Amino acid sequence: MRRDVYIDNDSGGFSVIAASAADAIIEDDRNDDVQFAAAHQVLLQMLYGDDAMPVRIVVDEPLTAEEQAQWLARTTARIDTPDGRLIVMGGFDPWVLSTWKEEHGPDEDGHGLAVVQAAPGSWRVDLYAHGGSMNGRNVLSECGEPPGAFFRRCHPGRAFPVWLAKMLEYSGADDPGFEELWNDVAASRENGLLDIDTSSASAIGMLVHITRLEEELPAACDGGWYSYEDGTRVPAVFPLGLNTSVPDPDLDEFLGRVLRRPKPEPVIPIASELVSVLDRWTGDAPAPIAGGPVAVPRAAAFRLYWMAGFTADSSPRYELRVTPNGPWIPPPATPEYAVIARPDGSVAIGPPPNTGGWFTWWSVRKALGDIVGLPDGSTLCLAIAPDPDETASDDPAVGCALYRGVDHEGMWRISESSPALSIETLRNAFAFATEIVERGRIPVRSAAERRVFDANAEASAIVLGAVVWDGDHARLAEPDERGHLMLATPVFRTRYAGSWPCDPVDDPEDDE
Repeated sequence: MRRDVYIDNDSGGFSVIAASAADAIIEDDRNDDVQFAAAHQVLLQMLYGDDAMPVRIVVDEPLTAEEQAQWLARTTARIDTPDGRLIVMGGFDPWVLSTWKEEHGPDEDGHGLAVVQAAPGSWRVDLYAHGGSMNGRNVLSECGEPPGAFFRRCHPGRAFPVWLAKMLEYSGADDPGFEELWNDVAASRENGLLDIDTSSASAIGMLVHITRLEEELPAACDGGWYSYEDGTRVPAVFPLGLNTSVPDPDLDEFLGRVLRRPKPEPVIPIASELVSVLDRWTGDAPAPIAGGPVAVPRAAAFRLYWMAGFTADSSPRYELRVTPNGPWIPPPATPEYAVIARPDGSVAIGPPPNTGGWFTWWSVRKALGDIVGLPDGSTLCLAIAPDPDETASDDPAVGCALYRGVDHEGMWRISESSPALSIETLRNAFAFATEIVERGRIPVRSAAERRVFDANAEASAIVLGAVVWDGDHARLAEPDERGHLMLATPVFRTRYAGSWPCDPVDDPEDDE
């Protein structure tokens, strides 16, 4: 039996598992991987990076000559399967196994895994890395001869396989003498300077060969996990890759760019549901703002959500409840937010279920900006709270905030809040968010704020780039709103942890 499957994977691991061990693996929850390897229940393979890929599974029959000739790394383990079923899986995640058990039958494939029917008994499992995997490409990149030169030497005049072309686009230096061609692959191809085999975009990443155990194998490696460097070899002839009809989305996307295919416009459904934050509110009851109401432009009130977002490691949800003081036409629902008329005459606005992260930050900005024609004297209530299924905080109050007040000519006079706040605190925190939105900079005042900012900026430098200082205000050299929000988070928590519950900040001084 042989078949090709696409294995989704967002982890740096790959595994072959005796299906009979699934319940024990779920219960163990990654506390002791070694026990399963020692009991001949799993083969655990480290990957060079997060790698989803087409996988070929071959059971109880020999490999072809090409399959034998082209592999770049091999690990081998014994697996005992009392019921004859094995699982080929991206990563080694108990949650993936648990979801598979809940949503699929014992013989059905699931998200990120494929079920293999062998026969009861002991099997030898050889896991081969091929050119369609990061592990295989890493062997080629480290073999001593640049992959582009290796390919050209072995296959003069031949078109580049798509997987190799994508690899060289990322690192043109691996094709010495032709580096400039890989800066714009589409143009180089159109000008006849690069020849790419566009007939098949997909190539096998891993090949799982399952054969009957005929001799004892060495004990499992220390730690249970095989390194991506174990069992590597460089074939004498550059491997062209094993073609497969199973689509590889990454290679399809690359080939689409090379061929300049127009991207289809994604169809995003209009939101029709939301998760009510007010109906399940568990935070403190709102209290009057000490010192009097705070007036903010209604369209800018999304910054209140951003302030709550600064306090939490995971993005909270929001609900905007509008009670109009007279006839009013609410904005139409969009993909970013739902609009729900309620029996009491109010209107609830919020992001659709199963969304989160930055989507929610941008959703609340659009929702408040889309409100027009609201009669004076209408009441607004913005409630913010973490999703209990997604929050990473141990404190249920982190990420919770509620603001209520009356709107007049586009200005929202916030008279109540939860937690209880003073007029000065709310104004200053709102001004902190305004500096980021309107001026693209982060105000950093105290020595403690500077410490946590510097630590965060240093840890994020490889992604966000350099920081520029204008007095006590910091900004990224390459403006990036999301980056500014990330850098502002520990500063806000350090300044306002006494006013809003916050997830902890790693202060370098505490580590000394």
